[in-house]
Amino acid sequence: MLAIFLMGFIDAYTFLQQNEAFVTAQTGNLVSLSVKLFSGQWKEAISHVWVFVGFAIGAFAGEAVIDRSRDKGIKKYRFYLLIQTILLLALALAQEHVAGAIMLFVLGTLAGYELTIFRKFRGTSVNNGIMTGNTKNLMGHLYQLIFNNDSKAKSHFNNLAATVLIFMFGVGAGTLIIQVNASYNLWAAFIISLLTFGWTTAHQASPSQR
Repeated sequence: MLAIFLMGFIDAYTFLQQNEAFVTAQTGNLVSLSVKLFSGQWKEAISHVWVFVGFAIGAFAGEAVIDRSRDKGIKKYRFYLLIQTILLLALALAQEHVAGAIMLFVLGTLAGYELTIFRKFRGTSVNNGIMTGNTKNLMGHLYQLIFNNDSKAKSHFNNLAATVLIFMFGVGAGTLIIQVNASYNLWAAFIISLLTFGWTTAHQASPSQR
């Protein structure tokens, strides 16, 4: 849930503060890139290139981390979150001195990493930052629920609906914080990630996880 919220939270920051770029939704990012390229706005298009490259690298790195921590149980999530928390702290500390292109590249990398690492919400496969696929699957499960009375479809439908709503709340919260002070957004994202890391560290593993 916090991963979904955080992706919406950061997307609000990059859209409002970094040339209307999306770090999670690469379809929207590529649309903006292509529109700007073919309308002659080459300088404005560069920011979308940085995001796309960063996202691709982050997704690759996330897959590598997963591949090397398959048998570590809940400990692997602490490791995932520790990397994310350190990265957000570095960005929050340096945000006044980092060029926009670097900020977008790093946040794109974080988004690719996050979306690759956290792919399940209460047993349902979800995408933390790209609501197109989630909405398509939401309606697919709704159909199965209404016309086939599929009990599993009801559970998946509820989980996907929650995913969309949590993401929207994340975007809304990010927008409200930016209206107060844009620099607070990355600090808030760091605090969210730190608290999540602290929770997983303090969480007592069940017997099956030990």
